[in-house]
Amino acid sequence: MKKVSIVSLGCPKNLVDAERVLGYLAGDYKISFNPDNSDVVIINTCAFLEVARNESESVIKEFVLKKRKGIIEKVVVMGCYPSLNVDYLKNKFKYVDAFVGTNNLADIKKAIEKGGLFVNAEPEFIELPRLQLTLPHYSYLKIADGCNHKCAFCLIPNIKGLLHSFKMEFLIEEAKALARNGVKELILIAQDTTQYGLDFYGEIKLIPLLEALEKIDGFEWIRILYTYPQPYIFELVKFMKDSKKIVPYIDMPIQHVSDKILRLMKRGYSAHELERIVDFIKSNGFALRTSVIVGFPQEDDKDFEELLRFIEKYGIDHLGIFAYSKENGTFSYSMEDVPSKDVHNRLKELEALKEEIALKRSNSFLNKEVPFVVDFVDRNKKISTGRTIFDAPDIDNIVYVKKVLKQSNFYKGIVKQVDKYEWLIEV
Repeated sequence: MKKVSIVSLGCPKNLVDAERVLGYLAGDYKISFNPDNSDVVIINTCAFLEVARNESESVIKEFVLKKRKGIIEKVVVMGCYPSLNVDYLKNKFKYVDAFVGTNNLADIKKAIEKGGLFVNAEPEFIELPRLQLTLPHYSYLKIADGCNHKCAFCLIPNIKGLLHSFKMEFLIEEAKALARNGVKELILIAQDTTQYGLDFYGEIKLIPLLEALEKIDGFEWIRILYTYPQPYIFELVKFMKDSKKIVPYIDMPIQHVSDKILRLMKRGYSAHELERIVDFIKSNGFALRTSVIVGFPQEDDKDFEELLRFIEKYGIDHLGIFAYSKENGTFSYSMEDVPSKDVHNRLKELEALKEEIALKRSNSFLNKEVPFVVDFVDRNKKISTGRTIFDAPDIDNIVYVKKVLKQSNFYKGIVKQVDKYEWLIEV
């Protein structure tokens, strides 16, 4: 059997695609987790921002060189970048054997065997097996792809098209399979999870999906990522608050809070509407993760001050900060940039506020009991590392326990010592 390996870049949504591709190939190829010791290397690309495309190109170049040296036989490039601009990639990387778009996962075998271009604009609705690449106790459930929002800075509709939800029956069966495989924390993802079902069922069906997932034996926690600031959040939070499995955690990128900038971004909500939503989330005791963009065209000092005051007022639990990235193909591409010096200074100021809020938040948990899960165990150092119920994998805070606990198990402990993003817990 030929050996195949995958290098997956970008977000968890890409990771799910990588898992489906490997699950599909597992019957015909030997799966290797060492790309240098494989016959075929698949590079699952990200193309959301220029920095992501540069990383993708760097990885493609690395493995094309290895192919030319005879270390590997074939290179297949898949994912967002081919869907965005396959002609550019084809002309730049002539030694790549095949290009596969985000809507062509089922063509991966043909791509490996015959080479060529497999890039369709139409959504692909397929049911492929998955080879889980995360830690054993958590996994992502991609409930939809594509996006109906037309944000001025975003390439996602260009790459993935409009919203296309997966059938609820398929998602429930996939979730049951993950639970049988030992998954205890199920994490729902999409470009916008709060649009789920709008295309397929004519109305948002996230809560009915959650009701079905709650009934599956084996899940301790169900977490929801990538929501959008819209009125449905009120209904969702009310439902989540009464759930025994869905964790009190909302991931909701807001991007900005100034009415002027929100209009220019084409976000579809006002500062007042955003405040009502965030007020409701925080008043119900939920942790809030969000992300913001600094330096969007026409952002002035007044707009930035509004953003600072908002983040300080609500004590955002987890904050991602990004400098505006000018992306060809977006509405904002032709708009005049904010001077780079101003962007740099604003980033520094917001990062300082973020750290101040993080330390204050951490101190507020001292001597309180929190539920947590163990992700890693170092038996030599006798330290267990994990996350609280308020933290998602890879992106949020971590906790330590100075004893050997059982990986994948859930515990409760007292917070005894804190830093900005790390807590020591006593069990």
